[in-house]
Amino acid sequence: MPKTNLPGFTLVELLIAFALITFLISGTAQLTMHSLLAKRRADYNLRCAELAASKLEYFKSLAYEGDELKEGVQTEIIKEEGTQQTFLMEWKIQNTSLNMKRIEMEIYFKNYPQKKTQIILLLSKELGF
Repeated sequence: MPKTNLPGFTLVELLIAFALITFLISGTAQLTMHSLLAKRRADYNLRCAELAASKLEYFKSLAYEGDELKEGVQTEIIKEEGTQQTFLMEWKIQNTSLNMKRIEMEIYFKNYPQKKTQIILLLSKELGF
């Protein structure tokens, strides 16, 4: 029987092509998922920094001898309205000297307690900030 050369691909060529396409698509999907996870964590870190900066600005606006700047440890739970995200903020106020207070703040997203944002603020009575 004579051999005919019909145009087209063989079954082996099609299987190899499908395997390559599947490999490339799965790699791209994994990369996309990893990028989205990294972006979400970066957004949480940014929101933590914004909340901490806002609270520290509030502390700077208070009177040095006020009740809210007395020594001690405080905790606040912050629930975001639109996103249903919960952040935990804790700060410790210490009198380091007669005219200096140290505020150590730690804030983190409730679902990622291992990833904390920490900020320290020194308040001076003489300088007024």
